[in-house]
Amino acid sequence: MKGIKVEQVNGEYQVTNDLEKPTPGPNQLLVKPIFGAVNPVDELMRNSGILITGWPWTPCCDVAGVVVEIGSEVTEFKVGDRVFGCQGVGFPGSGGAAEYCLFKEDITLHKPDQISFAEAATIGVGCQTAALGLWSGLNIALPDPQNLPAISDEWVLVLGGGGSVGGYAVQLSKLSGYKVIASVSARSVKAAVAQGADETVDYKTPIDEQVAKIKEITKGKLHRIIDTTASNADFTKKVLEEIKDDAGEKYFASVNDWQDFGPLPGGAKFYPISLGPLGRPEAKQLDEILAKYIDVLQVLIDTGKVKPGEYNLVGEIGFESFTEAVKVQSGGSAKKVVVQFQEE
Repeated sequence: MKGIKVEQVNGEYQVTNDLEKPTPGPNQLLVKPIFGAVNPVDELMRNSGILITGWPWTPCCDVAGVVVEIGSEVTEFKVGDRVFGCQGVGFPGSGGAAEYCLFKEDITLHKPDQISFAEAATIGVGCQTAALGLWSGLNIALPDPQNLPAISDEWVLVLGGGGSVGGYAVQLSKLSGYKVIASVSARSVKAAVAQGADETVDYKTPIDEQVAKIKEITKGKLHRIIDTTASNADFTKKVLEEIKDDAGEKYFASVNDWQDFGPLPGGAKFYPISLGPLGRPEAKQLDEILAKYIDVLQVLIDTGKVKPGEYNLVGEIGFESFTEAVKVQSGGSAKKVVVQFQEE
């Protein structure tokens, strides 16, 4: 089948016709990707080989497409269903930059009619990562999507609130009953507020000013911090140092799942957000947790309470546009970068 392959670490993205078409297992769906979104993990994997189980490797883990075949035990989906989500990375059949890829039934989302394929392709990685960070990492109760909690006086600090994961972290924090401070650049303030942020902090201002503003806004009562950029460990420690004497458990979740943070001020509990193993046999517990979150996210997306972010559609229709899209994403695009692989 046609798609993108990389043959070795630091290899080039190549358009090819010799990819092996995957076969769905009992609880899997074979999906025809229509749109895919580029994520930083694509380049990280290409450049390092991390999470890749064998070569050649096919990239793209944010996919929206159409079910063309279902496994023998699948009950929640049928051929022709429009679906989306992140299914994992680096193992055979997981790459979405191909004519067909595999989805797991229990971590697959139905695409509602009110959002496009392109919009759906922007949701998976960002929303699922944010859900793990908040509901697993920050000890925030999983909300009832039919009876959302009222907004309390408790705060969540979202570092990187202008990005994809950060934007969904803002939305899900508000839907879970929390006020939100988003750390963003000046150009992202409007977007963060549109996502639901109550306050913003410009991360380009002096650190001491940022910490003082955060302390003033929260009156020192801040128990939950999520870093969606993997680059805020030292900043988080400064914030926690300032609020360490406030009573109550404190939590810090970060997409930086490789660094040893050591003891944190105030005894804050650290949670590494590790979406990478998703979909692998050894990640059964992670899949089970995500499946519960998917059920909630599905309702929130269906009812328009979780909204897709803005995106930048790059290139012409076809796998050939993927390399161009990677360059746009790597250049610092403020919007999710999306490619249309095929016609529906």
